Amino acid sequence: MYIIKIGVVVKPFDLSVKDIGKLAMALVDAATIVIGTPTVLTGAHPMVVYATYLANVLKPKTKFVSIIGSYNWGSRAQDQLSQMITNLKVEVISPVFIKGFPKEEDFKALDELAEEIVKKHEEAGIL
Repeated sequence: MYIIKIGVVVKPFDLSVKDIGKLAMALVDAATIVIGTPTVLTGAHPMVVYATYLANVLKPKTKFVSIIGSYNWGSRAQDQLSQMITNLKVEVISPVFIKGFPKEEDFKALDELAEEIVKKHEEAGIL
């Protein structure tokens, strides 16, 4: 993962197999949350909706949030998830949504998101 190589501690969660309690504990200490989702019937995956709801209810002291995802013919996942984090007092970093199979410019956009997170962490004195 590119973001790990540039100095950010990352705790990835595969929501289809992870214990939600471990996710809740990780959220408490997270400086940045990146919500990743495929599009399912034009919305975010149900497990991602659940995890986003959990983050919103827990109100961690997170400083930054971004959303990444993929879709084929249409998606409202970005808007759906953005509306679910109203309790979080965070700066939202520009999301990255990829249509279809990722292309080189999509990977570049993800690298730029990683660099932006590092920049935000440095400015906030987190790194």
